[in-house]
Amino acid sequence: MKHLYAITFFAAAILLSACSTPKNITYLQDFNGGQMAQLANYKGITLKPSDAVSIVVNTKTTELTNILNLPLSTQIIGAPQATALAQSHGSLGYTLDSNGDVDFPLVGKIHLAGLTREEVAAKVKRTLEEKNVATDAVVTVDFINLRYHVVGEVGAPGDHSITRDRLTIIEAISEAGDMNLYGRRDSVFVYRQENGQQKTYALSMLDGRSLISSPAFYIQQGDVIYVQPNNYRKRQSAANATEVTTVSFWLSALSMLATLAVLIFK
Repeated sequence: MKHLYAITFFAAAILLSACSTPKNITYLQDFNGGQMAQLANYKGITLKPSDAVSIVVNTKTTELTNILNLPLSTQIIGAPQATALAQSHGSLGYTLDSNGDVDFPLVGKIHLAGLTREEVAAKVKRTLEEKNVATDAVVTVDFINLRYHVVGEVGAPGDHSITRDRLTIIEAISEAGDMNLYGRRDSVFVYRQENGQQKTYALSMLDGRSLISSPAFYIQQGDVIYVQPNNYRKRQSAANATEVTTVSFWLSALSMLATLAVLIFK
């Protein structure tokens, strides 16, 4: 009976160990309920050369509205004004040139690089007023081709669209299907082009305070997020993964049998 209790206890210990949650799985481990931390100072996505945006202008005059939205529409000659206006809310838009400018109807060049969506809308509206083109314009701005990329140990690697002004690294990875069990939560890299240079940010999803204070906490267009594989995944991908796994299995089994033998025949 004594030996049976020992074997049962040993088996239970193994099961509890197998069921325990690894310490490197849970996100933001240093955050508990009620804690506060300072977020990184960030005003939102700002436009860069080659970015494309949709700029839709509405005024009280249908004819003026159609003219201001010409780049967004395919005008049909002889079509009623209502049809032309409906055409103007298409998916095409303005692409910033190498200087960060767009050529806007009736006003010419407008510099938009470095501006958020809200700032773009305000600048277009202000320019229309200053040029005496429209004093009652309502301007709506949306991103078109802004994307980020996720590679590595996530559920859905690939390109993903940026549709809002602020997108955190946690949200970006979540939209990519979240990390799988083979991803290293303590080793995530963000590669970013800044001022003609390649910058690399190393992040840990386990350390919330350092994460939210990082310049890479908020994702920008063109960012590449790389989730590194853990050691288990690396061993799996090795050429001798099967042999290593087999050896490890038999070593563990022999160790367990030896321990049981000591407990039984002691």
